[in-house]
Amino acid sequence: MRVLVTGGAGFLGVHVVEQLLHQRKVAAVTVLDNCRHTAIPQALPASQRVTVVDGTVLDAGLVTELVTECEVVIHLAAETFVDASIADDELFVETNITGTAVLLRALRALGGRRLLHASTDEVFGEANAEPFTEATAYRPRNPYAATKAAADHLVRAYTTTHDLDATICHFSNLFGRWQYPEKLIPATVTRLLGGEPAQIYGSGQQSRTWLHVTDAAAGLLAALEHGAAGQSYLIGGDHELTTLEVVGRIAEHLDITVEDAASFVADRPGHDHRYWTDTSKARLELGWKPATTFDDGLADTVTWMSTHQGWWRQ
Repeated sequence: MRVLVTGGAGFLGVHVVEQLLHQRKVAAVTVLDNCRHTAIPQALPASQRVTVVDGTVLDAGLVTELVTECEVVIHLAAETFVDASIADDELFVETNITGTAVLLRALRALGGRRLLHASTDEVFGEANAEPFTEATAYRPRNPYAATKAAADHLVRAYTTTHDLDATICHFSNLFGRWQYPEKLIPATVTRLLGGEPAQIYGSGQQSRTWLHVTDAAAGLLAALEHGAAGQSYLIGGDHELTTLEVVGRIAEHLDITVEDAASFVADRPGHDHRYWTDTSKARLELGWKPATTFDDGLADTVTWMSTHQGWWRQ
């Protein structure tokens, strides 16, 4: 099996590629990535089965050429930092919507390929009394989530209209080694290691479900193996924690008091209070469940970032 991974030099991508190489049936993995500032091509496994192509999903000719050479496409290429989407959504619209459309056109033209499309639980908006399920209506509340919702709708439209063999995976908040220090956990670790407090939006009571990146990669490959065409799966963690609780646990690992670790700033516009996922469908149909507890994953992440400061300080 030959696999194309768009955005394969990104945070989730490098872990997906590593796990793909553990499968003997995977003959070759091609990574398409424009290697912008958040990319980590140095984290990709050194293997003759891996080829890295410097390019973008907006390049229709290149995308068609690479799709021609594969049987499976894992579509991870996306802009994901919510704060950046609020400041300027242009790159998010281009990459997340137009880039997905370019890929779908190539898949339609060539036929016979399988697509796994990575999405987010943020497309569902804000969870209240009930957790998100695959049947939850879309209510995106920030530009990033809106562009991912649009991409999801395009994938579903191609599945229905053009009989595309596609499956969508909605991930909850991810963390782990090699995450770029703009997201909460690596941003907090780097600031505390640098002698500065973490910046916490609003009250810090925003709640998220946390999933270790290796479990996310395993969930994606379980969907590749067992997921049905036209279906979507929530791939989320068992651990729902507030921002303040996460910062507090990181501070404990670094022997810093919560009072010294936290600095409160004005909340960002449209900040969803709670994301909460029901992953029973993925557990039942894919045979997947998280293997890493939040505390074990966080301990590993903090230790790894403490001993790899040369990477994130550059």
